[in-house]
Amino acid sequence: MKPETKLWVEDADYDRESAKAMLESKRYFFVVFMCHLTIEKLLKAAIIERLGIEPPKIHSLIGLATRATLSIPTGHQKLIHELDDMGVVTRYPDGRRALASTLTPERSTNLYERTRKFAQWLKRELK
Repeated sequence: MKPETKLWVEDADYDRESAKAMLESKRYFFVVFMCHLTIEKLLKAAIIERLGIEPPKIHSLIGLATRATLSIPTGHQKLIHELDDMGVVTRYPDGRRALASTLTPERSTNLYERTRKFAQWLKRELK
């Protein structure tokens, strides 16, 4: 693994751990935000590792996944779309409040677990 790739992976691991801490403290829209960051950084790591280029400074998981030229399993694709839709909303007060009302402990746990599994899959793809 390239040194630059490893830095992105380490940051993604930190963000995933932060998502878990937010889940445990019941700060559910921050779970979404940190899950989004986890996947975003891993997709940027994939771009560096697979293409040897600097990843674009965008936050769209769909855009990053497309650029990374990965063959992503369907279940993980669904997570990318779901987090992409919710990720931007978490950055704005009105959207955050609306999203917060839909984030039950069960849904937040589900998002975290799916993110954790996708992160494991993606890290295997980087090796």
